[in-house]
Amino acid sequence: MNARALLFAVAISLLAPLASAQQAAVLRRPVEPVVAPVQAAEVDKDAVIQRLREKNRELSEENARLRARIDAMTALGGSEVRAYCASPSESRNTAGASESCGAYTCNATSGLCRDRCASSNDCDSSARCDIPSGVCVAVPRG
Repeated sequence: MNARALLFAVAISLLAPLASAQQAAVLRRPVEPVVAPVQAAEVDKDAVIQRLREKNRELSEENARLRARIDAMTALGGSEVRAYCASPSESRNTAGASESCGAYTCNATSGLCRDRCASSNDCDSSARCDIPSGVCVAVPRG
Protein backbone atom coordinates (compact mmCIF):
# COMPACT_ATOMS: atom_id res chain seq x y z
CA MET A 1 0.00 0.00 0.00
CA ASN A 2 1.33 3.41 -0.75
CA ALA A 3 1.61 6.11 1.86
CA ARG A 4 -1.26 8.14 0.54
CA ALA A 5 -3.70 5.24 0.68
CA LEU A 6 -2.49 4.38 4.15
CA LEU A 7 -2.99 7.95 5.33
CA PHE A 8 -6.49 8.02 3.83
CA ALA A 9 -7.43 4.74 5.55
CA VAL A 10 -6.17 6.03 8.92
CA ALA A 11 -8.10 9.30 8.49
CA ILE A 12 -11.30 7.45 7.65
CA SER A 13 -10.91 5.11 10.61
CA LEU A 14 -10.43 8.09 12.96
CA LEU A 15 -13.33 10.10 11.55
CA ALA A 16 -15.84 7.20 11.33
CA PRO A 17 -16.66 7.14 15.08
CA LEU A 18 -17.21 10.93 15.02
CA ALA A 19 -19.65 10.71 12.11
CA SER A 20 -21.45 7.84 13.79
CA ALA A 21 -21.77 9.80 17.06
CA GLN A 22 -23.14 12.85 15.24
CA GLN A 23 -25.67 10.73 13.42
CA ALA A 24 -26.74 9.08 16.69
CA ALA A 25 -27.16 12.49 18.31
CA VAL A 26 -29.38 13.60 15.46
CA LEU A 27 -31.51 10.48 15.81
CA ARG A 28 -31.86 10.92 19.57
CA ARG A 29 -33.00 14.51 19.46
CA PRO A 30 -36.54 14.70 20.88
CA VAL A 31 -39.19 15.71 18.45
CA GLU A 32 -41.31 18.54 19.69
CA PRO A 33 -44.99 18.25 18.76
CA VAL A 34 -46.52 20.95 16.70
CA VAL A 35 -49.33 22.47 18.70
CA ALA A 36 -51.95 24.36 16.78
CA PRO A 37 -53.91 26.98 18.62
CA VAL A 38 -57.24 25.55 19.77
CA GLN A 39 -60.31 27.66 19.44
CA ALA A 40 -63.52 26.90 21.26
CA ALA A 41 -66.14 25.61 18.85
CA GLU A 42 -69.12 27.83 18.56
CA VAL A 43 -72.31 25.85 19.20
CA ASP A 44 -75.50 27.12 17.65
CA LYS A 45 -77.86 26.13 20.43
CA ASP A 46 -80.95 27.17 18.51
CA ALA A 47 -79.97 24.93 15.58
CA VAL A 48 -79.32 21.99 17.91
CA ILE A 49 -82.70 22.49 19.60
CA GLN A 50 -84.41 22.72 16.21
CA ARG A 51 -82.77 19.45 15.04
CA LEU A 52 -83.84 17.72 18.26
CA ARG A 53 -87.41 18.96 17.87
CA GLU A 54 -87.49 17.71 14.29
CA LYS A 55 -86.15 14.31 15.35
CA ASN A 56 -88.76 14.16 18.14
CA ARG A 57 -91.52 14.96 15.63
CA GLU A 58 -90.27 12.21 13.27
CA LEU A 59 -90.14 9.68 16.11
CA SER A 60 -93.65 10.66 17.28
CA GLU A 61 -94.99 10.14 13.75
CA GLU A 62 -93.26 6.76 13.49
CA ASN A 63 -94.64 5.78 16.89
CA ALA A 64 -98.18 6.70 15.76
CA ARG A 65 -97.77 4.63 12.56
CA LEU A 66 -96.53 1.63 14.54
CA ARG A 67 -99.38 1.91 17.05
CA ALA A 68 -101.89 1.97 14.18
CA ARG A 69 -100.24 -1.11 12.69
CA ILE A 70 -100.38 -2.98 16.01
CA ASP A 71 -104.02 -1.96 16.49
CA ALA A 72 -104.87 -3.26 13.00
CA MET A 73 -103.12 -6.57 13.67
CA THR A 74 -104.69 -7.13 17.08
CA ALA A 75 -108.21 -5.88 16.37
CA LEU A 76 -110.98 -8.42 15.86
CA GLY A 77 -110.10 -10.21 12.62
CA GLY A 78 -106.54 -8.84 12.61
CA SER A 79 -103.57 -10.97 11.62
CA GLU A 80 -102.13 -11.19 15.15
CA VAL A 81 -105.33 -12.11 16.99
CA ARG A 82 -104.81 -15.39 18.81
CA ALA A 83 -107.48 -17.68 20.22
CA TYR A 84 -107.15 -19.49 23.55
CA CYS A 85 -109.34 -21.52 25.87
CA ALA A 86 -110.51 -19.32 28.73
CA SER A 87 -112.19 -22.41 30.21
CA PRO A 88 -113.00 -25.92 28.96
CA SER A 89 -116.26 -24.57 27.49
CA GLU A 90 -115.23 -21.06 26.32
CA SER A 91 -112.97 -19.81 23.54
CA ARG A 92 -111.56 -16.28 23.76
CA ASN A 93 -109.16 -14.29 21.63
CA THR A 94 -106.57 -11.61 22.28
CA ALA A 95 -108.88 -8.96 20.80
CA GLY A 96 -111.34 -9.64 23.66
CA ALA A 97 -114.05 -11.60 21.80
CA SER A 98 -115.35 -14.80 23.40
CA GLU A 99 -117.59 -17.69 22.39
CA SER A 100 -119.35 -20.35 24.42
CA CYS A 101 -118.63 -23.80 23.06
CA GLY A 102 -122.12 -25.16 23.90
CA ALA A 103 -122.15 -28.96 23.96
CA TYR A 104 -118.53 -29.14 22.73
CA THR A 105 -115.25 -28.40 24.52
CA CYS A 106 -112.60 -25.87 23.65
CA ASN A 107 -109.68 -27.30 21.68
CA ALA A 108 -106.54 -26.41 23.68
CA THR A 109 -104.34 -26.66 20.57
CA SER A 110 -106.22 -24.15 18.41
CA GLY A 111 -108.00 -22.22 21.17
CA LEU A 112 -111.27 -22.60 19.24
CA CYS A 113 -114.46 -24.44 20.11
CA ARG A 114 -114.71 -27.88 18.57
CA ASP A 115 -117.47 -28.38 15.99
CA ARG A 116 -117.18 -32.17 15.78
CA CYS A 117 -116.35 -34.90 18.27
CA ALA A 118 -114.37 -38.11 18.02
CA SER A 119 -115.05 -39.18 21.61
CA SER A 120 -117.12 -37.98 24.55
CA ASN A 121 -114.00 -36.17 25.81
CA ASP A 122 -114.65 -33.64 23.02
CA CYS A 123 -118.09 -32.92 24.49
CA ASP A 124 -119.22 -30.90 27.48
CA SER A 125 -119.95 -32.93 30.63
CA SER A 126 -123.69 -32.65 29.89
CA ALA A 127 -123.31 -34.34 26.47
CA ARG A 128 -121.93 -37.47 24.89
CA CYS A 129 -120.44 -37.99 21.46
CA ASP A 130 -122.47 -39.78 18.81
CA ILE A 131 -119.32 -41.12 17.15
CA PRO A 132 -120.82 -42.12 13.76
CA SER A 133 -122.15 -38.60 13.18
CA GLY A 134 -119.40 -36.75 15.15
CA VAL A 135 -122.04 -34.72 17.01
CA CYS A 136 -122.23 -34.03 20.75
CA VAL A 137 -125.71 -35.00 21.92
CA ALA A 138 -127.19 -33.74 25.21
CA VAL A 139 -127.60 -36.47 27.82
CA PRO A 140 -131.16 -36.57 29.22
CA ARG A 141 -131.29 -35.60 32.88
CA GLY A 142 -133.11 -37.99 34.95
